Amino acid sequence: MRIAIFVVGVLLATAASAGPQHPAAQSATQPTGAGNPTANGRSDGANVNPPDASCLFDIERGELPGCLHENASGELFVAPQFLKELNFDSRGLAAVHSQTQGWMYVTREGKVVITGVAVMDNWADSFHNGLVRFVRNGKYGFANRKGRVVIPSVYDGAMNFEKGLASVCKRCVNKCSDPECEHHLFSEGEWFQIDTKGNVVGRLHPPD
Repeated sequence: MRIAIFVVGVLLATAASAGPQHPAAQSATQPTGAGNPTANGRSDGANVNPPDASCLFDIERGELPGCLHENASGELFVAPQFLKELNFDSRGLAAVHSQTQGWMYVTREGKVVITGVAVMDNWADSFHNGLVRFVRNGKYGFANRKGRVVIPSVYDGAMNFEKGLASVCKRCVNKCSDPECEHHLFSEGEWFQIDTKGNVVGRLHPPD
């Protein structure tokens, strides 16, 4: 699914208020066990398989069983035997898909640092200005390459950053842009421009 939008409005006003505050150590992974012992009752830190341990990183090979492991803290890891097959970028991250966690980014050590990555062209969205979109409970936010939430997931729609600015919206609607619904766009709602720290720098006209 490709998420696309054409913002045709112009900048109307400059807002003085900053974006939402957030804890500096907030993680961009979705806890699988809420910090509790895993489903089999183990709490000794040993790795165990999550309910759905399969993952996808190569379309031609499809879903591979036994790919993911979870420790007692609910952290996800890619099994060591699969790491050499991942396509890591120059910053040491690789995209992996899970049926339960969606698209994720994984380090060379196999640790999942970001879950719920937004989809672009049927694959994990990429980083722009050092940030990537992620979706949590239907809301969009932005995380950095270390898996830290830089901009909390408070927006109903968000576009990627370009030259330090991104268009985001509240109360907007995600609609199909073609008869087969292969591509989507955001429309209606209230639109803003934010900087890479989450500060609102202006308002935008909603697209037609």
